[in-house]
Amino acid sequence: MRKITTSKTKQKKQLTQTITKKEVERKIFHILFGTSILAMIILFGTKTSIIVLFACLVFGVILSILIKKGINFGIINKIVQTVERENEKNFPGKAAVYFFTAAIILLGIFPNNPTLILGALSVQVFADASAALIGMKYGKHKLYKKKTWEGSIACIIVAITCLTIFYPLPIAIIAGIIATTIEILPLDDNLFIPLITAAALMAMI
Repeated sequence: MRKITTSKTKQKKQLTQTITKKEVERKIFHILFGTSILAMIILFGTKTSIIVLFACLVFGVILSILIKKGINFGIINKIVQTVERENEKNFPGKAAVYFFTAAIILLGIFPNNPTLILGALSVQVFADASAALIGMKYGKHKLYKKKTWEGSIACIIVAITCLTIFYPLPIAIIAGIIATTIEILPLDDNLFIPLITAAALMAMI
């Protein structure tokens, strides 16, 4: 009986380590991917960026459909498998598609306000990833479902830090709190954090 219990405990520990490693890889890719989009907006402007991102969105949706149908694209499938969560298997590449969508909406609505776009997107890229990584590593105090106080504190600190690059501290604090609230709620972070953060910023400036 003790051997069976020990075996189950060991398997559970190995599974947890595997999930954690995958989530770390997912967030690293998330940061690199998001940073490249921020860099593109800075270097090439909003008009060029929206064209590129729209093309990427269309390509991504088609690719997602084909992968779901079982078509193998080699390394692309491996990347998708690395970054997707278990609940995203019915929508391959969901996170990227939603982030593209949010970025396109912001670029379309605020083409002459790159500061707002960069601020809102940077919160999603860096604060959301920080919440997940710190929460997994140090999170011990539950806040809401799988969210922890430690992860949420990391999220708000990074969000405020990102936003102070573009806005005065009082605005950054309020928008950072709003962004962190969205991160805690059961909403898709990749879509709603950038959009609601942008809406909060617009209401304050």
